[in-house]
Amino acid sequence: MKRSQITRVLIEGDPGLSRKLCEQIERGHAVAIVRGPEKSLVMGKARDSVSRQPFYLGEILVTECVVDIGGTHGIGVLIGEHPERAYELAVIDAALNAGLSETKDWTDEFRAEEARIASRLKREHALVMKTKVQFDTMEESYGNR
Repeated sequence: MKRSQITRVLIEGDPGLSRKLCEQIERGHAVAIVRGPEKSLVMGKARDSVSRQPFYLGEILVTECVVDIGGTHGIGVLIGEHPERAYELAVIDAALNAGLSETKDWTDEFRAEEARIASRLKREHALVMKTKVQFDTMEESYGNR
């Protein structure tokens, strides 16, 4: 599983999963906080759909954290003010970077959570589609074709 997929699953999924994985690492390894969770502003970048040129939307509030596990750094960054989640993401990132033995069993958990997210998004999409309005032109509604 790609790192971008794992990050998306940890951020969009159940917060209990990242908490559980973080605690699992903390039980067996010393986690040193290099830079504690802190708020920052980053520029949101987008691409113009016509000219395909990049431009900046504005500033986005993020929470970021850096930790160290046995000489391997991990970084956690997410939109909003979530210091605990940023720390948990950093610990998980460091564990994955270090290739700790605990991480070998995580792929199944990530895939299961990814399936739950997909199911939730599908349900939300179905709810939105129920509100979709079908517009007919006056000609069609009066049979004047």
